[in-house]
Amino acid sequence: MSAAMLDLPGLPAHRLLREARGGKSHALNRALEEGGLAEIVAVLDDDTSPAADWIDAVLAASRRLPEYSIFAGRTRIDWPKGFDVPRWARTRLAGGILFSVFDSGRDQDVEFGVDSPRFPSGNHFWFRRSLLSEGVRFPAVWTTEAHFVVQLQARGHRGVFVSAPLVGHRVQPRLLDPHVFEERALHFGRDMASLETCSGPVEMRRWLRRVRAIAALAGWSTAWLGTRLAGNGIGLSARARALWGIALNRERLRHPRKAG
Repeated sequence: MSAAMLDLPGLPAHRLLREARGGKSHALNRALEEGGLAEIVAVLDDDTSPAADWIDAVLAASRRLPEYSIFAGRTRIDWPKGFDVPRWARTRLAGGILFSVFDSGRDQDVEFGVDSPRFPSGNHFWFRRSLLSEGVRFPAVWTTEAHFVVQLQARGHRGVFVSAPLVGHRVQPRLLDPHVFEERALHFGRDMASLETCSGPVEMRRWLRRVRAIAALAGWSTAWLGTRLAGNGIGLSARARALWGIALNRERLRHPRKAG
């Protein structure tokens, strides 16, 4: 988190912690282990701009929905000024993989995984401090926030998307590089394979069998070859999705015992 983020209106006091080890998971866990946290623990990236009423909206949602322990608000994409944003960057897939925008698409409360994503945006979510007593921490993987939330869900904790809290994600121009999109799609696919191991044995038996993984890998590989004929318009998102699928099923085959 940047020093500027600590100047949010309504924060009575703040501490700036430093973590020598690289990686977001180490920084997040350092904050959790330091203690002194209030009842609500929020995770915000340093390239986000919370709305002026963000803190009030977070607290209001947390009090209004006591049956939930994990929460996520809305994220608005703030494009770089003076930059020609390509068409593929405006697709839903790019929003999720590149810009961490997971929107339920509705104004009412929507539970995680109920006709919606099962985990929140990594740059904007919050949870009740009481969950930390169970020992769950952020693992050292690329999608560390998703893994953190899914571990909590496996223990019976519920999450919900709410519409009021809003942050803007200030997109850096380097993220609008097609090669970065494809690279992140590969990361995402690999991590989603390991994430599925948190979903319970019934789901693992259903989805992670070797034969299914081989068939899916063949299908995604064929799809990827087909998208090579397309240009870098919307076709790039289809190519990134295919790379996501290829990485997902390669990881399933690489660790068949772990995956089920």
